[in-house]
Amino acid sequence: MPAVATRYDYRAIAFCYDELAAIYSLGRIARSKRAFLSHVRPGESVLVAGAGRGDDALAAARAGAVVTAVDRSGTMLGSLRTVAAREELVLECVEAPVEASCEGRIFDHVVAHYFLNCFSDPEARAMLRVLSRRVGPGGRIHLADFAPSEGGRLARWVTGVYYGAIAIAGWALRLCALHAIPDLPGWLENAGFEVKSTKRFAVTPGAAPAYWSITGRKRVQGESAASTD
Repeated sequence: MPAVATRYDYRAIAFCYDELAAIYSLGRIARSKRAFLSHVRPGESVLVAGAGRGDDALAAARAGAVVTAVDRSGTMLGSLRTVAAREELVLECVEAPVEASCEGRIFDHVVAHYFLNCFSDPEARAMLRVLSRRVGPGGRIHLADFAPSEGGRLARWVTGVYYGAIAIAGWALRLCALHAIPDLPGWLENAGFEVKSTKRFAVTPGAAPAYWSITGRKRVQGESAASTD
């Protein structure tokens, strides 16, 4: 199934999208989106897919990375361009669907935070394949998203209620498809990546509900898992 993002339109909530996320996640979404920075070095190339207002793209540019931010919403990218100009940061903004942009280009890092959760599972898997083609051998992909529960029945129930309420609200606003929390580490392994790190950001004391940041390293052809760094 092709990865198609054109059915989802964030223009109407561009002005408050990050603020809403900060409220219902108690700031954990912002923290999870910054976690990838520990893997990025000055001069490395970074593609931010579904950049939105671009907090993670701006953070990578401040760290000295060569950043390309892609989003189909000109409204979202307008906010990103304004901040970049004010701080005199140099980055490339591409207003286009992610699946149709940067074809043939290879990056050291691909960042897709809270992007795959827009899609149904088959569409998200297809989009992950698109993104994997933008990562060079030995490069990294970084995903931040809702985390599955850890713990017993109560933790699963709390996570289900919390995630379900947000997912239904997003679906009702035509911002995303309805789906369960995906097994992102498993998806990355199947796409040719070795999971190098996962970090959870619990919303409240305890294991659930939570968000997480995952980094995968793209295996080089012929490389065994034991030989990776």
